[in-house]
Amino acid sequence: MILIICENNRTSKTVALAMGAETENATGIYASDTITVATIPAKFIRQIPLEEMTVEYPFIPEKFKMAVTMKQLERKLKPLFHDATEVVFASDGGADAQARFFNICRHFRVGCPRSRMWLSRLSYGAIRGAFHFRETGRHLHRLAQTGLVSKGMDILFSYNITRALSNNWNAGFRLSRHQVMALEYLAEITNPANESDKPRSGYSVQLNVNSQDCYESTSIWEDQQEAEAVLADIPPGSSVEGKITVTETTAYNLRFHTLLTLQMDAYNNLGFLPDQTARVAYSLYTKGLISSPMTACSHLPAYLRGHLETVFGETNGYPWCDNGATLNNHAIITLRATEKGMTSEEYQLYWLIFNRMKAVVEQVPTRKYATIEFTVGNTEFSRQWELTGEAYEVTEPGVFDTTVKIEDAGVYPCDVPATKSNSLSDILSCLYAKSELVDKTIGADIPYSREINDWGSVIGSLVRDGLVSLDNGKLNLTEFGGYASEPFAGGEYSETLLTWQTEANCIYGGDTTGRAVIEGFSNSLLRM
Repeated sequence: MILIICENNRTSKTVALAMGAETENATGIYASDTITVATIPAKFIRQIPLEEMTVEYPFIPEKFKMAVTMKQLERKLKPLFHDATEVVFASDGGADAQARFFNICRHFRVGCPRSRMWLSRLSYGAIRGAFHFRETGRHLHRLAQTGLVSKGMDILFSYNITRALSNNWNAGFRLSRHQVMALEYLAEITNPANESDKPRSGYSVQLNVNSQDCYESTSIWEDQQEAEAVLADIPPGSSVEGKITVTETTAYNLRFHTLLTLQMDAYNNLGFLPDQTARVAYSLYTKGLISSPMTACSHLPAYLRGHLETVFGETNGYPWCDNGATLNNHAIITLRATEKGMTSEEYQLYWLIFNRMKAVVEQVPTRKYATIEFTVGNTEFSRQWELTGEAYEVTEPGVFDTTVKIEDAGVYPCDVPATKSNSLSDILSCLYAKSELVDKTIGADIPYSREINDWGSVIGSLVRDGLVSLDNGKLNLTEFGGYASEPFAGGEYSETLLTWQTEANCIYGGDTTGRAVIEGFSNSLLRM
């Protein structure tokens, strides 16, 4: 008998129906003559918190202890594991999920072969395909070790840093590794150390040209009189020679959704907080309405071309080949039509994903842009726009001379561009880019890990805990958040923590061991 393990009842039922195991023996357990599908929730086995193991501080345990939280389910599962000839883990999770499966197999002392089904889509055909091409091998063991070490670093950091804050700063908050990295970054951009980094106001010169277009100077002056001195050399009614540059590009400026872009899009268009988006997207996934949201890939494999063309027609312009997408890791797409019983949040997010798909496949693969540049005195002005309609058809790429007539000019106040933005979208992008650099640097290509990719949930937790405020799309530290981030100021904690995450990811490539990474991280933590 082959035993397939899933982490929630809805997924188990879908997998069971796809595999022909239609007899429900108990809640969450389905069986046929050859296959049994069982639900084992993520909370089935928990790592015992360090505060339950000791009162010491600092404390670095030699071993992490586990405890079963669902004894009744354990009794039901024991005979299934005893009779299994193979145990298969079916999930869309990465290192964190694989670590949970490793702990389950160790708890039940599984001696039979173990394998993995990657559930990027919960359709019957995709499930049967995932079962047929299920993975085995040493890399799955190393993936689990990566997850175990990452979780171990979380436990060590949270316990010891919480004690340190409580003892030295009389603080009553608990912080994770990723919360500290986010707080440190927010403190850096909202409280710049140098006066030159602080936002300031300035003045620009704006021109009305050819009776319809408005141009703004590329230069900005802090002093209004300096800007007016430049304005005095720009007589209204004069004509200036300039250049028009027309360029053509075939690069796609729209991509399919990843978890990150979906969180940004949902906040900007629906007002959903990032962790709310992750929760609703996962609900849509378990219902089989969308592919797995646990992805950082913005492309689709050629295998899914037929699915898209069934809905949208020809997609000849889309780069189907060599775009980095695989069947197990690709962008978020809708899989079938909406169904009755969906919540309003699910309905809104579903159509947000669908409309992005439509925009991607219908965009013109070749686009033309025109840029006008001219100089008045020593001041440069420019403007760019996309050519569409008849202008797109008749305009050829190249550089052309032109003449612009200045109708009117004036000095207007403006904000000097900030070196770093505190908008939610920009902060999520920067935090993700920092952590993504870890995998790109070592080339480990770690499958999805919630702690690395879902910075939106980290930000959401800081907002809920009152450490960060979110107003009009801008993130700022609250007074309490400033107090919480103060102990980490100038300590370069993010660099240290990301370095050790790099080392943890090296386990997947077989370049180091979990024991060595935990020992190294423990030493760094003690120095902190």
